Amino acid sequence: MIKIKLTNWNKGRNEPTFRPLLMHSQHFPQIGVQFVEDGSYDFEFIGTDDILNKKIPIQESIDKGLNFLENNKGEYFLFDGSDSTSLMASFEVFQKSNAQYLFKSAKSTIEQYAKPSAFNKWFFGDGSNLDLSYEMDPKTYDKIKLTGWNFGYYNPNYLNFDNSNLERTIDICAIYQGFHKENEDHGTRNDLIYTNHRTKAWDILKSSKGISYEKDKRPFPEFANVMRKSKCTLSPFGMGELCFRDFEIIQFGSVMIKPDMSNVITHPNIYIPYETYIPCALDWSDLIEKIEWVKSNPKQCLEITENAKKIVKEAYTTENLLLYWYNMISTFKGIKK
Repeated sequence: MIKIKLTNWNKGRNEPTFRPLLMHSQHFPQIGVQFVEDGSYDFEFIGTDDILNKKIPIQESIDKGLNFLENNKGEYFLFDGSDSTSLMASFEVFQKSNAQYLFKSAKSTIEQYAKPSAFNKWFFGDGSNLDLSYEMDPKTYDKIKLTGWNFGYYNPNYLNFDNSNLERTIDICAIYQGFHKENEDHGTRNDLIYTNHRTKAWDILKSSKGISYEKDKRPFPEFANVMRKSKCTLSPFGMGELCFRDFEIIQFGSVMIKPDMSNVITHPNIYIPYETYIPCALDWSDLIEKIEWVKSNPKQCLEITENAKKIVKEAYTTENLLLYWYNMISTFKGIKK
């Protein structure tokens, strides 16, 4: 039995970072793996809270992460549980440590990481006080591994699908948090970019003609009912690209309209243009065009919602998670498949 220590698993953001492993931990002995908190172990998984602190300057955060790892002599792996594909501050710790891999639930392309952007979030654009870029060779990029899970593994209710073929009288559901309270990462505000992106879509809908929409926030049961009545639902980016809403949209049988996800690599992948969602421009310049397409193509939209349900149902299983990690652990140093 291979023993893997989940270090400080119940500390801060470590718990949501490791949650899918914890939720399915009783099944991992089937592939010869046991998660432990203490005692002897073969490998160590180290989470977000022990390598990142966004409330302090970025260099202090990096130094703190490296200090935590300084006396670690065993084989260990880092997990960046941040919401986005950004490598901000975790990549520096990874590069200067002896970690085998850096795990994320989603990553961007090697080309995209090399382009400066605010907080290393490609969708935030550049021109901030904290523009970051990471140039790396393919060998290093390959050590940034996917966890094999994303938001779809966090809530089993996502598999309780509604009927997609309901009468849908609202053109688009645009209910989401538009304004973020003042917030900083490493001393630089990030809330204004978030707010501008999200409220711009509302402004476009407000100035449109002939499109019915709902945007006012309400309790979740009412929000779910609006999605059930909506032909499509908008899922903007937030602090990250993926969102719980993406899976709620699929669950309630609406069509997802979301900024183009082609820069995002995640597993399982539910973002297949015009098969599982409708991609739109990051600046919402074609949003009305996409909504009109949905209104004019009910048959294709029904196929999109059914495809999305099928992928979620088939992909987000305990068996697939175990298989993913069986193959991943087989690449660890000293392991024979």
